[in-house]
Amino acid sequence: MANKQYNPQQGFIKKRRKPSPQEMQQCYLVAKKILRHFELDPKLLDVFTKKQKERLYRIYYITPIIKPLQERTVPRPYIRNINSDAYQFIKTHFWGNPDNKITFFEFFTAGLSFLSTLQGMFKEDKIIESGTPQYESASLICEKYDRDDLMNESFNDASDHIFYLTRRYSRVNYRIYGHTVDCDKIPDRKCNCGHCFEYRISFRITVQECETKYFSINNIFRKTYRMFSPADGLYLPKPLTIYQTAIFPKEKEGKNFNMYVQSHVFHRFKERLDTFTPTGHNLLFQYAFTRYLHLVQYDNRDLFACLIADDCPPIGYFPFLIRGDDLIVNTFIPIVGDNTPEGKKLQQLLSLSKKEITYLGMDKISFFIRVDFDQIPELKQALIDTDIWTLKLELDKLENDEDNPIDNNKTLFVKSYFEKRKNISTLNEWID
Repeated sequence: MANKQYNPQQGFIKKRRKPSPQEMQQCYLVAKKILRHFELDPKLLDVFTKKQKERLYRIYYITPIIKPLQERTVPRPYIRNINSDAYQFIKTHFWGNPDNKITFFEFFTAGLSFLSTLQGMFKEDKIIESGTPQYESASLICEKYDRDDLMNESFNDASDHIFYLTRRYSRVNYRIYGHTVDCDKIPDRKCNCGHCFEYRISFRITVQECETKYFSINNIFRKTYRMFSPADGLYLPKPLTIYQTAIFPKEKEGKNFNMYVQSHVFHRFKERLDTFTPTGHNLLFQYAFTRYLHLVQYDNRDLFACLIADDCPPIGYFPFLIRGDDLIVNTFIPIVGDNTPEGKKLQQLLSLSKKEITYLGMDKISFFIRVDFDQIPELKQALIDTDIWTLKLELDKLENDEDNPIDNNKTLFVKSYFEKRKNISTLNEWID
């Protein structure tokens, strides 16, 4: 009965389990790396007694989990893909200083187990005697962190990645996915003493069904979809709004516009961004109205910019209408459109009409990726002068094709068109 203890009500029960040698070694190695993160000497761990080490190096934060908040609300393939990508992220990306090589997976399991246990032993249970070498070591380590604050901070990067993964499957005109973050308390299945628990970081996928509303636009009732800011690990889902003073500075403070979008916008958006995948469309569209919401005023008109990066021109613009307290996004304009700042300047430099831009395919993103502009110096210089070239370089970074994306036939077609225009212009000058 050496491995059991007697309870008058339950009889003989197993004692609290000891950590396995492999578990202790894994937790010890992670604890050493965490001390390096805090700029402390890992030798501080060597002073703890055998019993203290058995407690410190027991991993009771188990592998994080990702699952729907409510069963049967998220398609299984989505959950599988999100799980696969998320685990790849936490096992290959580092918490804190990358030089210490503490993966998020290590931190969420062995790291949190060590830090929580040490803080509990030192600050809460106070079972480490004052004046001992163990007390001095624990004091030096615990001064560097607060467990709850450290946990919240560590969730940010992983939560941000889950935010990105769920947005890839979210469609404003169908269903929007978000997530919450919790720490589950679970009875330890390897121990039946009734006092041992395991903990697990859980990301639960939330669902926001679309909401529709009809508006009279040009005397036709059109269906629109309400935009939402979904749960992102920190905040609950809520309808997307914008301050009325952002559009009308003289408007009363504190009033908001509710944001809606027409179905037509999605079709135009996909048509113009023809090199993006469906998940890329979903992600970029939502980021434009949540993380990168940017209002541009041009030619007595307000537009929402669609950004793929903070430091480059928009990939296009969203015009909108106002109906009472509601704002309705009604179409998507490519960056070369004649009613955009960059497009207006480009047309002035090249004297291109709207029909010519459409004919050449310049109103689609593939034009900037497939054409070899070095063969068309006039066009390349115009793109540089309008700053559209910065967007083109950013698009090149997003291109995942292993082969050269340049389309020789497309390049030849555009080059030939500009040469003919130049010859006609020269002939007209000679005639005059």
